Amino acid sequence: MLLSIVSEVEFLSLQPNYFQQYQNADIDELADVIGELLQNPITIEDADHKLIAYSSHGESTDQARWSTIMGRRVPEKVLTRLWKDGVFQALLTQDDPVHVPAKDEIGLGKRVAIAIRRSSDVLGYIWAQEVNRPITEGDDEILRQAARAAVSRLMQRQGKRKAEEQRRKEFLWELLLGNHTSEVAIRQKADSLQMQLPASYLICVVEAAGASRLDQYLYPLMMRDKLYWVVDGSQIILLIGLTEAGAKKDQSDVLIRKVRQFLSDSLEKLEAHVSEGQVTAGYGLSYTAYTDIVKSYREALHSVKVKKLFPRETDSIHGYHELGIYRYLLQVKQWEEEQGYRNERIEQLKLYDRDNQTAMLETLETFLDAAGKVNVTAQRLHVHINTLSYRLRRIEEIIRVDLENMNQRAALYLELKMEKLNSER
Repeated sequence: MLLSIVSEVEFLSLQPNYFQQYQNADIDELADVIGELLQNPITIEDADHKLIAYSSHGESTDQARWSTIMGRRVPEKVLTRLWKDGVFQALLTQDDPVHVPAKDEIGLGKRVAIAIRRSSDVLGYIWAQEVNRPITEGDDEILRQAARAAVSRLMQRQGKRKAEEQRRKEFLWELLLGNHTSEVAIRQKADSLQMQLPASYLICVVEAAGASRLDQYLYPLMMRDKLYWVVDGSQIILLIGLTEAGAKKDQSDVLIRKVRQFLSDSLEKLEAHVSEGQVTAGYGLSYTAYTDIVKSYREALHSVKVKKLFPRETDSIHGYHELGIYRYLLQVKQWEEEQGYRNERIEQLKLYDRDNQTAMLETLETFLDAAGKVNVTAQRLHVHINTLSYRLRRIEEIIRVDLENMNQRAALYLELKMEKLNSER
């Protein structure tokens, strides 16, 4: 083991410092030096994939690199494909170069990339187009040193970027709290902050008890979907929307599909990092006016609260529009408490269960959860259908209710859920 460590130290000490003589070089000179060392074209981007510098390239530039240079930013179709193929996920989570095979359908030739990072913060990326000669393991070390050399060059840019990002987050908080009442003023401020507000949007809240830095875990997905977000303790609040092009037809359905895909990708990822508690997510209704954003935020918070109170019943739903009667339970419960209402039927059934060692209350709730389907109820309770029929008749006798009467059945269902709400609180 000691010999292994010594050998590794000796190996590293033998590695030349490729950029020692270029300590005062600016970012453009650095790109040229990397290009000369690798004998391949180089581009350097910031964390938002805007072009910072590029080396000379002769006639060997592919379409993706040419479009990046002309547009001063990596083309959207290239970014989307790289996110989809997991390239950026790898770059954001490892220090070593990532070798990317050619993707001819989007005009991207073979490449090697590395993230420029300071601690856990990614400041940008170096891309080497592998066209003049193959990039070897030895060249990977050149890229590692290049990424370290680029840090100081990008720090000033990063400071400005973080200040702009902070102003955007403050503005998003202002919107979420309803501090703006003029749609025109909102649009003007968004333009001044270079925020491209989606044409239609909704607010999604993800809460992970016992987890910190939710934005760090979800960063690749949020960047992929171009989301705006703020963090509030154990919650991350996301503005998810559609561009004008995506909002022209069936915008609500398309937006919900986008949110569901995001949650499908992110919840499993979060659950793997949460050591205690649960991961809960809910989202509000979609809107087009940003004076309504506070509504979607409140709806998302309400969805999260209901899901935490009724995890089993709402396990497969996240949207406010999907909550059904659970949307109203908290308000109805508050009204009943103000009225001093006492549910005698539920109390009777609980008393009967206690005195007779039965499970009538559980049977009734399971029956109503199954929409009155006796076969489903019997399966869930693991009892014979004749046993279930006997229990249902006894329930009708004990609390004097007709389970064939839809009005009485619906009232009982609400009462049972509110009783459960008391116990879970």
